[in-house]
Amino acid sequence: MFEMGFMPEMRMRVSPALLNLAQLLSLPSLDLEQLVEQELSENPALEEQEANESACAQCGGFVLDGVCPQCISGSLPPEGNSLRDAEELDPLLFIAAPRSLADILLAELTANLPTEDHPIAMVLVGNLDDHGFLADEPEQLAELLGVPLERVVFVLARLREFGPPGIATRDSQACLLAQLDALATQGIECGYARTIIADHFSDLGAGRFRLIARQLHITLEELEQARSFIRRHLWPYPVQAALSDPAPLQRTRYRTADLSIIERDRAFVVEVLTSSRRILRLNPLYQDLARRAASLPDDERQHVQEYIARARLFLNNLRQRDSTLQRVGEAIVARQEEFLRHGVRHLVPMTRAEIAAELGVHESTISRATADKTILLPNGTLLPVSELFVVARGVQDVLRELILHEERPHSDEALAALLAEQGYPIARRTVAKYREQMRIPPSHLR
Repeated sequence: MFEMGFMPEMRMRVSPALLNLAQLLSLPSLDLEQLVEQELSENPALEEQEANESACAQCGGFVLDGVCPQCISGSLPPEGNSLRDAEELDPLLFIAAPRSLADILLAELTANLPTEDHPIAMVLVGNLDDHGFLADEPEQLAELLGVPLERVVFVLARLREFGPPGIATRDSQACLLAQLDALATQGIECGYARTIIADHFSDLGAGRFRLIARQLHITLEELEQARSFIRRHLWPYPVQAALSDPAPLQRTRYRTADLSIIERDRAFVVEVLTSSRRILRLNPLYQDLARRAASLPDDERQHVQEYIARARLFLNNLRQRDSTLQRVGEAIVARQEEFLRHGVRHLVPMTRAEIAAELGVHESTISRATADKTILLPNGTLLPVSELFVVARGVQDVLRELILHEERPHSDEALAALLAEQGYPIARRTVAKYREQMRIPPSHLR
């Protein structure tokens, strides 16, 4: 006879909350901002609020009604303020929003412009539409602000320099032309692409390809090559260029920092970059309704509880994301202090598995936390976090320097011998692989 029985068994079960956290953790800040906007539009229990201009005396962060969400160290609000209740001081009720493209652009501009030009920067960034276009002419903005046109033009040029290619242009045609200019500075060009966009844009959009080819006196094959170049490298909207999926590989996405490393008192400090102006919080009305849920009709009670739970989960996952990024950044800094002080040749080999073991998390968590993230180094350099896990970076830097200072081109075998003399014994085929990764041609083409 078979006997049946029960026995306890520990097993990890993937919950919807865990899947949601994994999704948030894998997103870079600009993509996360889009998800936040979607959640704000779908969940009435979640709201966005502008932070107070005053800063927390302890951490320098924003203050919400006299309370610092980062460290709950701000002074208690005045009598009658709803945040005086202990429940309202729950840190899970609010969190700094991720940085939007507008936050990033404004931070870059204010850091690189004279103080008197900051109002111009705020107006320019504030007048960008959802696609990143600037509908107003500089002359209109100069008249509105009562400043010389030259100052508006100067700040506008800086905005276009710091933002994604095509930002603050008037329309898609101007955006595409600006992106072509940016590609040209990298040596990426296509013979007829500029002429097609500048002089035949409406025909291109209408699919009148034979007409374009006839007017330019080129073959349909040449036209198709130009169209492929446009599809592969260009976006019709500046914000699309910032948020677009990085595939195909030819497209270089607009990178912004997710983490920052700064030096304070000879020590390196990691910061997860969030908005300094916006706060995500539970809607106070829904909080009040949740407290009185027992007195509500069944359908209203279910509605309130569902959206309050969803908002709390979203805020909690955002907080966990920031905490995980903070811990990963601190673990990296602890291992890479020499690299931060002296450069890429001092990069210490490390793996994601080592960081995962140190933090007590799964390796996939570290992979998500470092995927498609960018870190701002103390010297102002933007670096993909994944680059810190590439062991060969130091060797490649030495190889690049050898090739840069060679009197006559060295073969890969000769370069391998020179690297061995400097303490980097690698094979000739490894030299060839590194050279190809750095897009350096072989000796007979240099």
